[in-house]
Amino acid sequence: MANQAEPSRGRPARRREIVDTARDIAARQGWPAVTVRAVAARIGCSAPAIYQYFRDKDAVLAALAAEGQDLLAAALDEAAADLSGPGKKLRAMLRALWAFSLANRELYAVMFGLDGLAPHRRAASQGIAPPGFVRAAAEFLAKHDLDADGKDLADRLIATAHGFICLTLPGDFPGGSDRAFDLLSGVFDALLKNVGRRSPNAR
Repeated sequence: MANQAEPSRGRPARRREIVDTARDIAARQGWPAVTVRAVAARIGCSAPAIYQYFRDKDAVLAALAAEGQDLLAAALDEAAADLSGPGKKLRAMLRALWAFSLANRELYAVMFGLDGLAPHRRAASQGIAPPGFVRAAAEFLAKHDLDADGKDLADRLIATAHGFICLTLPGDFPGGSDRAFDLLSGVFDALLKNVGRRSPNAR
């Protein structure tokens, strides 16, 4: 499995077209419909021609996942940019994450390994939360004078949100996405309050 986008090969515009076409097919028909042959047919070239730009289909997916991670990180940072207080920042980032997952289902799927895909997140061993979210979590812990790991808290919160997202994206969450987000928000707040009530030496 490729964990990073392939180094640039060939014309950037053609690579962009291949990536955009793969994403469009996934958005319209689902990831099982995305094949090298399908992408080639859509852009009017032969399947072997795709390999001039990407090593294989997995490299195309890795490029899309990297793009998705950048877009998500930017959306989270923008959501928290004008806010004071780490709790407010974390809640704003949660709303941005939720909105991103619903609006960019195909990217979220390739990033986190939904719809039968393997996950293509960069630096998965370093945690699942974007850097901005980790910083806000660390600020939250510092505000409450807690000796704990901001990355651990961030990963715990993101993992909780991810569970709700995975149950909601198929469209069959009881009560729909609004109810799912209301429930997630309650759990999210409870997790933050629980962390805030721990003793300063709790790990």
